[in-house]
Amino acid sequence: MPRARRSSVLRRHLVVLGLFITLSIVLTHPLAWNLGSRILGAPAPGDNFEYLYKTWWFKHALFDLHVSPFFNATMFHPFGYDVALSETTLSNTIPALPLALALGEVPAYNLTMLFSFVLSGFATYLLVLYLTKSRAAGVLAGVVFAFCPYRMAHLGVGHLPLMGTQWLPLLLLYLDKMIHEPRVRNVLLAALFYALGALSAWYYAYIFALAGLVYVLLRGRPWRRRLWRPAFLRAALVFALGCLVLVGPFVLPVTRLWKEGDRPQSLRYVDQFSASPLDFVYPNVMQPLWGSELLKHYAQNVNENALYLGILPLALALVAVRRRRERPVNAFAWLSLIFAVLALGTTLHWGSAPVYLAVPTWLEHVFTTGMGVLTKRLALFPISSYSLRVERAIYLPLPMLLLYLYLPFFNAMRVWARLGLVTILGVAVLAGYGWQELRQGRPWQRLARSPARGLALSTVLLGLALLDVAAFPYALGSTSVQARPVDRWLASQPDDGAVMEFPVNKALSGYALYMSRTHGKRISFGYGTFFPREFNEKRGVLEAFPSSACVALLKVWGVRYVLVGSRSYGSAWSQMEQALSSADSGLRLAVQMDDLPVYAGDRVLRLLPGTERAFVVDRVYVYEVL
Repeated sequence: MPRARRSSVLRRHLVVLGLFITLSIVLTHPLAWNLGSRILGAPAPGDNFEYLYKTWWFKHALFDLHVSPFFNATMFHPFGYDVALSETTLSNTIPALPLALALGEVPAYNLTMLFSFVLSGFATYLLVLYLTKSRAAGVLAGVVFAFCPYRMAHLGVGHLPLMGTQWLPLLLLYLDKMIHEPRVRNVLLAALFYALGALSAWYYAYIFALAGLVYVLLRGRPWRRRLWRPAFLRAALVFALGCLVLVGPFVLPVTRLWKEGDRPQSLRYVDQFSASPLDFVYPNVMQPLWGSELLKHYAQNVNENALYLGILPLALALVAVRRRRERPVNAFAWLSLIFAVLALGTTLHWGSAPVYLAVPTWLEHVFTTGMGVLTKRLALFPISSYSLRVERAIYLPLPMLLLYLYLPFFNAMRVWARLGLVTILGVAVLAGYGWQELRQGRPWQRLARSPARGLALSTVLLGLALLDVAAFPYALGSTSVQARPVDRWLASQPDDGAVMEFPVNKALSGYALYMSRTHGKRISFGYGTFFPREFNEKRGVLEAFPSSACVALLKVWGVRYVLVGSRSYGSAWSQMEQALSSADSGLRLAVQMDDLPVYAGDRVLRLLPGTERAFVVDRVYVYEVL
């Protein structure tokens, strides 16, 4: 490419990048305005403080303690915590290290979140620009993908690993180039972008691999001419080796999950995280004008089921599918459909419940027996299907059930709705094609008679698309990052006794984990995807607090301070207080103090059942173990 043309292309790319930076700042408001003091989402439930802690921990371990960040001796004392039991999200935490060193973990975490929007939009723009040669189509597709409700929802619950969506369009871009031009550069970049996705989230290791395979099969038709040629086969081998080299060293420790973590025993548990067809078309419940009203009719799980595709993107995607006969359009249409079906999970749901069909008793018995044989006797990875049985009715199994039962590692997954990310990207790409088709049509040419009018019309339509998926001011609110009074008090205590917090479900949270960095003492709790086996074995004893067996266990673990959140116990506190004040409890009250109110701005969680913990401003009683 001549130098002048390269310079022109670069300038245009920078303009588009600036557009995505501006939109990211506006549409995630108030994130950019509170970079160093607040993070988006509630203190609980959610994972935002877990990944804020990890952003700090990797910096602290490497540069302050000079130890490996993959083992944390201060968590789950006296056992310590192997960080491989949870998402390390290395393609997020490692790039955040310079920011954490220079600015602190709060700005580093917030900037990582913010730039995931910029990069997701820009990466999708590059993919669609490559496919369509249209910058306008690329911009639209990038906006649709970057600011979709899926990403907005995971932003607020702190799923930092799942924010690494920018690597998916880049993976598909270079897989496409690899099919048509199997050069070493294209192959290695495809492997790199797969590895970055896998190291962002282990879910994405599965999802991106499956999406890449399906995409290559769809785009590689006719297979004999494109895929079964020596050049592509060599490229595929190099790609696989590249992925193995980049990801393999980090996969090996994760295999311990199979030993440490408790695997689901019932299909009902696995099935509950399936998406519903309604999730793809039910309007955005985080929208500031009508979202709260929509929640009254469908209390959607905004953590996982926010898969709304948008009215304009869906309409444009249908235009593309109807009018275009190009191979990329067909490939992305099928890719979107396949992953929509996979996101529906192991059985068909409508809303939040499985669909059951009434049948005669004999047929239900035959079906139940057959499913039992399939899921127990014939499965490579068995699970009990009996938990879904309903008398005189049958549920509707879906293809994902077979993947769960027969493909390695798929039984490590449980949130099937996340596969809908590929559908969202596919529809965004198709929307770009549809946008290009619309702009080339006569009606558009008549309306947009001049470049200025065309730009104005494009801006209006793009604004309508953004209004449809808008969530600002951020719908799940934000939390002030500041030490609790009780943690400041603990920091002032000279001894090095460990700390435990009750109730147990409050202790096992990212918020409690992050707050422990203030006092720096060892803690006999923690948070992550899986907990140490030794802790799980004693959890029943801990749940019985303040029984004599529990207090004895705390002594064995070297716990000196016990934090008890009275308001977290609700109506059970009066009985708990009596037990704690008894002479033989083995505990002595040291101090009590109230937490500070830190959460504000919510428009959604207060309307959903099971999110009460987000609004508890606790009164903490600190007991010393005698």
